Amino acid sequence: MPIFFLLFAALLAAAPDGSPADLTNERAQQILPRADLGLLTDGQRAQFLEIAGDTFDYAGCDDTLARCLQAKVTDTHALRMTELLKALITQKQPPLTSAIIDMVERYYSSFPAKKRAHLDDQDCGSIGDANAKVVVVEFSDYQCPHCAHAVKPLQDMVAALPGKVRLCSKYFPITTAHPRAMISAQVAEYAKGQKKFWQMGELLFSHQEQLDDYSLKAYAKQLGMDGDKMLKEVNAGKFDAVVARQLKEGEAAGVTATPSMYFNGRFFVLPIATEFLVFSAQDEAEWQSNNGAWSKQ
Repeated sequence: MPIFFLLFAALLAAAPDGSPADLTNERAQQILPRADLGLLTDGQRAQFLEIAGDTFDYAGCDDTLARCLQAKVTDTHALRMTELLKALITQKQPPLTSAIIDMVERYYSSFPAKKRAHLDDQDCGSIGDANAKVVVVEFSDYQCPHCAHAVKPLQDMVAALPGKVRLCSKYFPITTAHPRAMISAQVAEYAKGQKKFWQMGELLFSHQEQLDDYSLKAYAKQLGMDGDKMLKEVNAGKFDAVVARQLKEGEAAGVTATPSMYFNGRFFVLPIATEFLVFSAQDEAEWQSNNGAWSKQ
């Protein structure tokens, strides 16, 4: 029996507590010679091996990732998938092994066109190159704490890939949980007309507990806008149709929680952190440049 299978079986043999045995870097190099796992702990390497043995290399050599990391294989996608798994495993609070396997499978299965939502990427506040091949549509709620935390990673993604990705921010106020989300969205739409969309969004997200009318007027004044006029237009229903249209669009796409992000209509399933957003945008750029396929090796 080849040494790969002998070592692989030995390392996946459960320890007394039911977890895989630890894996030294030397043994990892024997089992997975193309994978650079030197910065992982022994326990993280063992977890990587378990995942690699159970996960298919969807983009590359048509086998498990473990088999695609053997010495004579030339598939470069296996190396990229390795970096994704390493990033998932080394998070501050990494998911369970089964959850990582499920996440990776859902990530790669989301690329085919039949899985994608059809979204308008023009009717929104936007940053990034207007001609970017990758457009990330985000559905957000100004009273959602997770949405507030997503702002910087999303903007950092755009900055990390100049000319390659554009962010389109849409409203999805969940009014059953956030009673001031709707008026906040309408205020943001007013600010968009004054070319202050992102500045207003920053104020709304950073003051999620102070979104009463008085505070909203103060934020408008802070940005050099007329707060009384803003609320008058909001209360007159001037922006109701825009918010309702984006809500309906999100519901049709399957949005049930915020933030929800779509890369050219492909639902984003990875953690909302800059490294994963950038990784996904780069994969999307490759997919689009090959007319809905991975690059040939």
